[in-house]
Amino acid sequence: MPEQTPNPFRSASKFEVDPAVLRATRESVTKARHLPGWFYTSPELFDREIETIFLKEWLCVGRVEEYSKPGDYHALRIAGEPLLIARDTQNKLHAFRNLCVHRGVEVASGQGNAKSFRCPYHSWVYNLDGTLAGAPHTKEVEGFDFSSCKLPSIKLDTWGGYIFVNFDPASPSLGDYLDADGVREFGEFLKPEETLTSDKFSYVVPCNWKFVPENLMDMYHVGVIHKESFGGHFPVNDFRYRLGKYGYHAVYESYTMAPKGATLFGTMPWLRGKVSDRFACTIWIRPSMNLFGRHDLIQPIVTTPIDVNHTQVTVYTQLPKEYFEAPAFNEKNKIYADFIRMVLTEDNEMLESLQNGVKSRGFVPGPTVKLERAIHHCLNYYLDRLFGPDETARNTRLNDGVAELRKAEARGPAIDGGYSQAIRGAAE
Repeated sequence: MPEQTPNPFRSASKFEVDPAVLRATRESVTKARHLPGWFYTSPELFDREIETIFLKEWLCVGRVEEYSKPGDYHALRIAGEPLLIARDTQNKLHAFRNLCVHRGVEVASGQGNAKSFRCPYHSWVYNLDGTLAGAPHTKEVEGFDFSSCKLPSIKLDTWGGYIFVNFDPASPSLGDYLDADGVREFGEFLKPEETLTSDKFSYVVPCNWKFVPENLMDMYHVGVIHKESFGGHFPVNDFRYRLGKYGYHAVYESYTMAPKGATLFGTMPWLRGKVSDRFACTIWIRPSMNLFGRHDLIQPIVTTPIDVNHTQVTVYTQLPKEYFEAPAFNEKNKIYADFIRMVLTEDNEMLESLQNGVKSRGFVPGPTVKLERAIHHCLNYYLDRLFGPDETARNTRLNDGVAELRKAEARGPAIDGGYSQAIRGAAE
């Protein structure tokens, strides 16, 4: 059994890791091992992740329909950075750093609808487009250019009805970012832009942020933890993974996310006649968005790091627009809402236990198994972003993924309306 690996960090300013420590995770999935415990407990590594991942990549921060009217806004924090999303009077969505340009106080809190944003410290006022509207006692300030003052802007774009932001001005476009993993191609099949949010809630779990997406892509535990909820019909050996350059998506077989797999509104209109009521799919949009689809609904889960040991999780349920006018909508929608809360509660105790376990001096990372193919790909994504890409290891994973797809197709067609066949060429 491999020996324990000590935390290699001496200080936040000296970031050094022996490549040999991580080599075991770079192996192919049936030879690799999980990451050392300090990967989930080191404050220095957490700071590095914020700098190299969360301040560089596109992050989902909500849905477009949450900002339906001019003046709608939401103040939030992403990776510790105060952020303000707002729709201006010209109906344009903006993302700003939520910082007064005078002393850095946050100019908005919570969410709602406003005509402007007023700093609570010195009463500087900003328009919905971020421009400065008023700054008391600044007329006598020499060289003060009122017209050039505005809230610092952050890149914002949308896809599928989701709002994404990026703190890095030099980042690639959202389209190019998503296309690297076939996300938009996947979306053409699932059509999230044709849905509306029927339920949304957030909660905090006492674990490192990486454990949340890893748990959501962990098919190994479904028949154990979720056996009585949705895992009763979950043939794990027929998962059809398509690994992208960084992320992945998969189609598989599962009941929908309701008690006993009951369909409450029917199959989404664009999937009718294409998939069965056991159709399921998932996609991981790096670094922190796991999107799940069933024949009747879509459920994205977005992860936001708070600190090295705490993570905010935001969960959406989305339904076709026409279903909001269906008879007994509220009663049926509550069934979906209660069920997803119950399922995630089943995970929370394990997430806390994972965090406690990797803190132990006795923890030694165990092997990865085939059912953890997506997790293994995700772990290597971390390593690529933090320490530089390993193209040889990546090509091995991608080739192994194609071989597994072929084996799955030899067993028979997927229940996915031909989606797997449509993407097979791209996967090769």
